[in-house]
Amino acid sequence: MRIVHISDSHISLDHPQRTADLRACIDVINSATEQPDVVMHTGDITHNGVAAEYTIAKQQLDELKAPYFVMPGNKDKRPSLIDAFADGQTICQGDEFIQYAVDRFPVRLIVLDTLSDDSNKGLLGDARFEHLSAMLAAEPLKPTAVFMHHTPFEVAAIPDPFQFENWQEVDKLRDLLSEHHQISGIYCGHIHRSIEGKLGELNVSAISCMATDLRKGELTAEQRQMPILRFYQL
Repeated sequence: MRIVHISDSHISLDHPQRTADLRACIDVINSATEQPDVVMHTGDITHNGVAAEYTIAKQQLDELKAPYFVMPGNKDKRPSLIDAFADGQTICQGDEFIQYAVDRFPVRLIVLDTLSDDSNKGLLGDARFEHLSAMLAAEPLKPTAVFMHHTPFEVAAIPDPFQFENWQEVDKLRDLLSEHHQISGIYCGHIHRSIEGKLGELNVSAISCMATDLRKGELTAEQRQMPILRFYQL
């Protein structure tokens, strides 16, 4: 199964270049000789969480030839995201959180909602943990990939290496996922750098942002301007 991972488009009415950055990624994906089965956007779809920004983002993402799925990042607002992307199956009006499983591919895709209403850091909480546990238990034998916004590992390269409100939640997530051997890996964004990490024995891949003006780390001029996306064969 061929998956494309993108993240952190940060669509903003005040920064039209970010719409062009998203468009550049979409064009690369659509022009691929071997088309992906699915595209996963791991949050911070918009920068201010307002309806007009989601309208722009959805108009662009709808141009993808492949089906795509989204989840919230710390800059997103659940009500506006739900209004824009609700399909009645994965994302529904009235959802308390945006967390779901996609079962129609050879690899099962699990989307986690790590949005906190109180900070830019990640949060799961009891209800989302219970929901995740139930999703994992429902298909114990099917290969599964987990997608989330916040990085569940210590990122030493940034000023604050711990991107969850309570690091005990990361330990709890590690322990829960370690009980389910069908998981192939975790994919996230948030830190505006492309970097690899581990959660227990699981590999975690964080991808940098599509928004060219928000990229962090030591990059060449070319790297700061090129479309950021990753193709995975799972």
